[in-house]
Amino acid sequence: MSGLRTFDAFPKTDAQHVKKSSKGGVSSILTYLFLAFIAWSEFGSFFGGYVDHQYGVSSDMRETAQINMDLFVHTPCKWLSVFANDITGDRKLVQNELSFEDLPFYIPYGTNVDGRNEIRTPGLDEVLAKAIPAQFREKLDFSALADDQEFDGCHIFGSIPINMVRGDLHITVRGFSLADFQRTPQEAINFSHVFNELSFGDFYPYIDNPLDKTGRLTSEAAKSYRYHTSVVPTTFRKLGAEVHTFQYSLGETESTVSGSQFGRRGPIPGIVLSYNFEALSITVSDERISFWQFIVRLIAILSFIVYIVSWAFRLTDKLLVVVLGPKWSLRYQSDNRQNTGILI
Repeated sequence: MSGLRTFDAFPKTDAQHVKKSSKGGVSSILTYLFLAFIAWSEFGSFFGGYVDHQYGVSSDMRETAQINMDLFVHTPCKWLSVFANDITGDRKLVQNELSFEDLPFYIPYGTNVDGRNEIRTPGLDEVLAKAIPAQFREKLDFSALADDQEFDGCHIFGSIPINMVRGDLHITVRGFSLADFQRTPQEAINFSHVFNELSFGDFYPYIDNPLDKTGRLTSEAAKSYRYHTSVVPTTFRKLGAEVHTFQYSLGETESTVSGSQFGRRGPIPGIVLSYNFEALSITVSDERISFWQFIVRLIAILSFIVYIVSWAFRLTDKLLVVVLGPKWSLRYQSDNRQNTGILI
């Protein structure tokens, strides 16, 4: 039994042959502090989760969606007409589903005139904070406030149901619309316009879109503006909350209808929104790894750091001893006496 009491599977060097170094203690403290910082960061990542983006073929079987529109046009309402057509051959006047209000045309403060907004995917928290559903207000009559002011513009707003296929939404003047034989005087036509809102799907007025608060000004009557949009269904999920909406990319072209074509079949003046619904969908969700995955990951990271730091410490000590001499060792210090220990 006495032999077992003195048995040591990991024999140690006698204390008389070892000289402790304060430099090694400082490096150990710094290493422990760094490990604590890494652990704290990993705990924050575990509880905060991460944002995952998934792309796949859309499984949504909906046949229709809606366009939410709010814009000013520099043409009196009585001359404007709105119609939609798509690749299914469906053509219909949609102006009865919109509200038209006469008003003096103006550019709201903060409108990006003749410029483009940055196209970006909104963040998950931003969407969930701003995804407050709303409806357009009822039409108001401002004629009693006219006095001597000229109501040379039109406020068009509302939601339009459309088929989820490629199509066009036309905002033009009478004489260029469907089954409309009344002609609009050329001097009354001006397609300067401001988009206050243009979105697809459920109406969330606080979510920014590429065409929101943009405008175009022109002095030509026969001006045609075409906006090309590629619409992608997008779902945002976090902690049980789920928001279904649509994002869209934007391209733009503009042209002037020549005098020989004006009033005839062919290109027509106006504002055209071309839309195409993509087959792909995007899902943006807040995800978290399991607790046991987190523990394994934390242990692996901390173990790797300890291993790397220990070898870096040893290599640095060897380099200092070889280049500058033993007195610069990080692990051992000389005390000016004859050392005969086994580590000398």
